[in-house]
Amino acid sequence: MADQCPYLKKLASLNSEKRPGNGANKTVAEGRLVQLLEGQTVPVQMGNLPNAPPSWYNPIKFQQGQEFVRRHFAGISLAHFVSLITMLTSPQILKPLIFTQKSETVLKSFKRYIGTVVHVTSWYFGDVWQKDNPARRSIQIVRNMHDHGCRQMNHPDRRPQVDNTAMAECGKPFDEPSMLPSLHIDTQALASCPYVGLRRQTNKQEDPYVYFNQFDMADSQFAFVGVLVLFPHKFGATYASDDELRGFIHFWRCIGYLLGIEDRFNFCDDDNLELTRDLCRHYLDKMIKPAFKEASAEFEHMARAVAKGASLYYPGVSFESLFAYYANVVGLPSNNFIHHMPFFQWLYFLYLRLVFSVLCWIPGVMRLFSSLTRFAIGLVVARSDTVSWWPKNWKPPQVGGLDLFWTLIPKAKKVKSSQSNFVQNGA
Repeated sequence: MADQCPYLKKLASLNSEKRPGNGANKTVAEGRLVQLLEGQTVPVQMGNLPNAPPSWYNPIKFQQGQEFVRRHFAGISLAHFVSLITMLTSPQILKPLIFTQKSETVLKSFKRYIGTVVHVTSWYFGDVWQKDNPARRSIQIVRNMHDHGCRQMNHPDRRPQVDNTAMAECGKPFDEPSMLPSLHIDTQALASCPYVGLRRQTNKQEDPYVYFNQFDMADSQFAFVGVLVLFPHKFGATYASDDELRGFIHFWRCIGYLLGIEDRFNFCDDDNLELTRDLCRHYLDKMIKPAFKEASAEFEHMARAVAKGASLYYPGVSFESLFAYYANVVGLPSNNFIHHMPFFQWLYFLYLRLVFSVLCWIPGVMRLFSSLTRFAIGLVVARSDTVSWWPKNWKPPQVGGLDLFWTLIPKAKKVKSSQSNFVQNGA
């Protein structure tokens, strides 16, 4: 009778996600990654949003992706945060962030990334295909920011400054002891990245690096999609169906299109779940994990700034706990790192494991934590109709202007209808 237990069947299905793909899919993943790397020389498309959806757009899949996020908002928010930290290992991503001087301190990081959280959430809960919808206006704002950053950082007079950005521009160091020695000990035995020869360097004057290129955007897509597709059960999506995950992939395929990623460089270019998993697994093993062997002081500083900023509305969270959870999920060696973590942060790491890997098996738990997550962000957005009763001395710093995009009441029928009629209504 044990083989008929639905929990055991689900565990067997989840464990199968950890198995490497077959030879054919692995070859496809390798070729696809090489193709993505070719996007390092191609800038992201800027300007106004396209007036028509792509030919491959599927409103039903798109809606499935949005509904999947709405049901698992807390876990997906955690996945985005831990993946953001991993992106900071890339000099191509890190140098522009430091150069802009908008996220190297706790308060700056808090303001920058709460804005990112609100904008992305508006895409999940809004209608990016409907003219004048807050979600669509948000997409245009992000495109405009990318346009400004691209022109600024790729200007011949400014690019050398970005290329040479270093720790000196990170501001005052944080007081916590560095965890880099422990991290380097844990990762020293990992194989080096086999694609290092294809990665363009930011400091080669004879071959200038193109900031805001297509590959960097695909790298960002992986941060939003990768660990969710590979390990949904580690982020509270224990009962996610394959159709829901395909919808999630299709959603980010569409967002990539709207943000100016060409189809050939779109990380989510195919709605085939197994092939996408193989690409994510290959990218994680060959690009992400080896990058921690070379993790820099700039990486740790900026990652701490991100975590400390998030702690203003997620009390207790820290760089150590987020990294330890990520390492536990993806199988990154971390024994020394965890051993040197402060006791309270170690407890918070265990708390994350308990909630998102264990308790979320219980129906209703994810809905509860998703509501708490939305409420915490609402405290920052400061919508008076929802948080006026909350004690003012318990509120995090408030950021103005974000309430325009904080529209979290899902209207599935209206959204589906407007998505289906996008071509007729125009942009």
